[in-house]
Amino acid sequence: MTELDLLNLARSATENEISLFAQVITINFAMVVGIYYFLHGARTAMKIFAFAVYLIGMLLFLGQMLMETSLKAEVLIAMRALPHPSAVTQDYVGLSGTWLAHATSLLFNGAFWLLCIGIGYLTFFWDKGGAET
Repeated sequence: MTELDLLNLARSATENEISLFAQVITINFAMVVGIYYFLHGARTAMKIFAFAVYLIGMLLFLGQMLMETSLKAEVLIAMRALPHPSAVTQDYVGLSGTWLAHATSLLFNGAFWLLCIGIGYLTFFWDKGGAET
């Protein structure tokens, strides 16, 4: 692969990660609406089923995001091995090892699990009774 191919592949993996995370956020908003309008009064069995289906979907998205991350890591290794990389490639590879890339990675992971825990809390422990007027 050429240097440009590797750079495009790395950027494409980043785009895929972001679009997958956008889908995760969409699923979470849909669950919040579903909980507010329907699940808050449902029996425990229905809540468990809805949360299990939600969790399966979330884990599928997590798996896809991890595959994209693995691909990007391999591409970065290949870019580091290039004999005479351009300044753009050097900056891209250099940026991937900075605090910014690590903080972004932590935020992606933390936000994913925070959303799962939040939906679990809303599904099983939230009481809508105080919100009604």
